[in-house]
Amino acid sequence: MEHRLSADEQRTLLVRLGKLVREHRVNAEVPAVADFRQVGKHTETAGHNTAVPDELAGIFTELRAGMYTEGRGTWLQARFALNPDGSFDFDFALDDDPVWTEAPEPAAWPEELAAFPRADEHIPDWWRLRAQLPLGVVFRHADVGGPDVERPPLTDTEVPLVLQYLEREAVVHETEDERFHTDGTWIWSDAVPLLLAKHGVPPEPDLVAHIRRHHFQPPYVEPLVRRTAEADLLGKPRPKPGRADVKKTAGDVVAELETTPDPQLDDEELLTVLVQRLGEHGVWPEAYRVGERADGAWCLNYTPDGWEVAAYTGGKPREPKYFARLEYAAQQLLGALLLHPARMTAGHETPLETAKELDDWPVHPAPGEPPLTLLRNKRITRLVAGTVVLRFGEEPGNLVHHGEVRFATTSLPLERERVRRSYRLRRPLHVITGITVPWANLPGGAVAFVLPKTIAEHESDGSLERIE
Repeated sequence: MEHRLSADEQRTLLVRLGKLVREHRVNAEVPAVADFRQVGKHTETAGHNTAVPDELAGIFTELRAGMYTEGRGTWLQARFALNPDGSFDFDFALDDDPVWTEAPEPAAWPEELAAFPRADEHIPDWWRLRAQLPLGVVFRHADVGGPDVERPPLTDTEVPLVLQYLEREAVVHETEDERFHTDGTWIWSDAVPLLLAKHGVPPEPDLVAHIRRHHFQPPYVEPLVRRTAEADLLGKPRPKPGRADVKKTAGDVVAELETTPDPQLDDEELLTVLVQRLGEHGVWPEAYRVGERADGAWCLNYTPDGWEVAAYTGGKPREPKYFARLEYAAQQLLGALLLHPARMTAGHETPLETAKELDDWPVHPAPGEPPLTLLRNKRITRLVAGTVVLRFGEEPGNLVHHGEVRFATTSLPLERERVRRSYRLRRPLHVITGITVPWANLPGGAVAFVLPKTIAEHESDGSLERIE
């Protein structure tokens, strides 16, 4: 263990921090801030209105080690702010979970405890998950009492709410005679709500107060907490966190991606997102390979030259591109497959669909329009505002085409050529698009769009306007 710094020694280091920040600040009229985060060998720095030289990180590291307290540990994150008048503020957090730019390796947490040991009660549960240590939660066990026990009564309104709370919470252990529940803080047997329901005897006052603080809404209890409660009931050692307790699921990643523009993903998570995004856009599995190579497919593989993205022909890559990071390679593969629609199906035509499969499409042709079977390589797409489409035939229908198609390629009945109108989208619309198949001696090959509603309805609601 390194030398513990005295208050004067700590201040000397803080003054050195201040001088460095002052030397590198950009604007002397506003505060300059240096942030520092460290666990084990993982270190992160960030500056606001100042650069962050390596020397500054070294001073923070020395200060952190010198502020260690036996059994209590040392801080994981700190902020130094130099004010325009020359004064400074130094704040640090011992137990808060830092917001990392890049997640530390799992080994960083046990390394931290080896370098700066903490007593059991000073290791937060979020840390225990990362270090794969049993949870430190202290459960309270509810006393059942009996029919004759006297406790402060509940109001008529509270009785059903308390019963619901006690009965709905997670069951952590069950025998032939009784079941035990927990809300993550308390453990109680089903005799507690039974006593309230049959004899009107409330739970002990502290448990009732706890339930009231939760506004009678039972909290969700994580599986590891449930297993920990069961181990305590059975007198067994508490379980250590497993992979499922600490690893993000694909569902977690997807939810984060909906709101986070620059998420931090490991390679496994990134590939999960890539495959999902390709599927969402209708890219066939035959059109690409990840970690494999196949002729006629776009492939992503790791090579000595980096992450390779290329279409394969004759067992060899065609004009391969190489990237130092998997994220860049994934972006290349996604863009390459979506850029040209035919790549999404590996150049193949979609097979004929059954009636049930056709019913699955969210948009359907209006009465009198050709069926969806006359469109190949269908997919859902979004037409942007300003798109011009062409309609052959009267307005009651909902089939339109690209604004500059030749009639012969539409495969429509010949009489529909007589009425030709163009429309402009005034707002975006989600439609079905596809390529018309040959029909009735016409060659097909036009880009068609099936609108959500008839043209007359779209004109009425203002989403379409006629331009000729």
